[in-house]
Amino acid sequence: MVKGKIVYEDVDLVVEIAPRDSELPEMVLNAIKNKGRPLFFDELVKEFSGIAGEDRVRRAVNHLLALKMIVEYPDGSLGTPGMEWEPRAGKKRRRKRTPRLMTDIEEGKTYYRTPIH
Repeated sequence: MVKGKIVYEDVDLVVEIAPRDSELPEMVLNAIKNKGRPLFFDELVKEFSGIAGEDRVRRAVNHLLALKMIVEYPDGSLGTPGMEWEPRAGKKRRRKRTPRLMTDIEEGKTYYRTPIH
């Protein structure tokens, strides 16, 4: 399981900061590399459960595909270029993922604004 930045931890509770959109593609890439084999999208969603939703993981995956940092294999699994691939599913994925850059990574986001009086 992928870990975020831990804010508080005790015996019963761990509080983590969710990664920002700009940090998520690198975390997805590291998760694939750490497994050492191509992962299906559902496996990535499970890996990031609790710290990032399915839509955010999908955006990060599509961003990495657009940058050609990961590739989609015929069975729909995702891995790094040159990673050893063995088909694990019975049929091919019907529709390829659409590589798209995350445009809001470059622009800074304001998460808190001071009230104007």
